[in-house]
Amino acid sequence: MKRLALALLLMVLPAAAQDVEEVTVYGGSLSGIWKVTVPSYAQVTILNGTNWGPLHNGFCRIDRDASGYVTHCFGQEQAGHGGTLETDGTHFHLAWGSMLARLVYDGVVESATRFTGHFAIKLAGIPTENADLSEGNKIELQDNMPDTGGKAELLRAILNGSPLPHDAALDGRIAAARAMMASPIQSISYLGQQSKSGGPGKPPEPDFYTVYAVTFENGVKLCALHQKADGTLDAFQCV
Repeated sequence: MKRLALALLLMVLPAAAQDVEEVTVYGGSLSGIWKVTVPSYAQVTILNGTNWGPLHNGFCRIDRDASGYVTHCFGQEQAGHGGTLETDGTHFHLAWGSMLARLVYDGVVESATRFTGHFAIKLAGIPTENADLSEGNKIELQDNMPDTGGKAELLRAILNGSPLPHDAALDGRIAAARAMMASPIQSISYLGQQSKSGGPGKPPEPDFYTVYAVTFENGVKLCALHQKADGTLDAFQCV
């Protein structure tokens, strides 16, 4: 029996372009920083169908480009594209992957700071929906947000080029994060903790990543990191 394990928000298939419209409700839109509950994994098998992992917290930055909304989530190797499929101004559709295999999220904007919906996997156009209701809550960045995570200055040092012990596998991600700094850092805001995704028989590791919003003159990025007990950086990504 052939098994295909899909880790949600870790898909590496190219995103498919769509014709979309802007969602504007309650005086705002989907653009911004969101804390979203997502399934920790999905397992697709030939005989047993799709098995979904438990929901856990994730953080995403949602922007817009010429093709619609673009999501940037920690752990997501490529941006996801999507937009509205309805015309009433409250329903939206986001998609990651190709027409052959894709992860989708269909939801309803309930207020300026909250949306709800369901994730689904589409294989050759046939969807399998997760019964658990996922929700997103918008985070409004404020001045002097407390650094409860305790790693803001470490993140600042990384982005400013200071050397520090880290796994060699992170060289590319650290270099990419430093290259994105087209303007000086204005603020670093602690957003919360994010679990490390698990899989079948392997529960997620709670509060593994410490997640921040880094504000520049020309925009905001999400950065997440984790250190081992000896101080070595073993996880890092900015999106």
